[in-house]
Amino acid sequence: MTQLYKLTGQMAELAAMCDTDDEGLKQAIQDTMAGIQGEFEEKADSIVMLRRNIEGDIGAITAEIDRLTELKRIKTNSVVQMTDYLRRNMEAADLKTIKRPLFTISLAIGKEKVIVDNEQAVPDELTSVVTKIAPDKNAIAAKLKANREHNESVRKRMAAGEDCEHELIPEPTWAHLERGESSIRIK
Repeated sequence: MTQLYKLTGQMAELAAMCDTDDEGLKQAIQDTMAGIQGEFEEKADSIVMLRRNIEGDIGAITAEIDRLTELKRIKTNSVVQMTDYLRRNMEAADLKTIKRPLFTISLAIGKEKVIVDNEQAVPDELTSVVTKIAPDKNAIAAKLKANREHNESVRKRMAAGEDCEHELIPEPTWAHLERGESSIRIK
């Protein structure tokens, strides 16, 4: 079976040859294009089937990731609980250090931390201001589209002979619209 990109190239070559006055040649080109299109469709069908197989693998991998994530959570909780159990018992027994042949266990005093009871009562010199400024992409897109539509209508009027070039809105240098890649939908 021919590769898809080669079939695409053949279709483009034949489409370019269709501009001929010779009806016999034109019919032969169309018949050849129909055959290539059938082969193209078979190849597309194979690609979709392979894609579905890979999607099934992705589902299995996702399920395994979820299972391993849950196992990791359980193991992490066990480690935290064992450590807390040892810490509480060392505190109750007033043991600061336990020396063993392979390791030494030390009970460290907890670090002091600040608990703010009333944020409004904290003096200004002991506070910090956090501000986040982010572009509103929806508003920017709406503005750029409106500018584009306005400029297209002005250009049409200019093409019709009207003197309205001064109404064109300059393209901003701080943002632009860009079309994303096309997508395939399979139902």
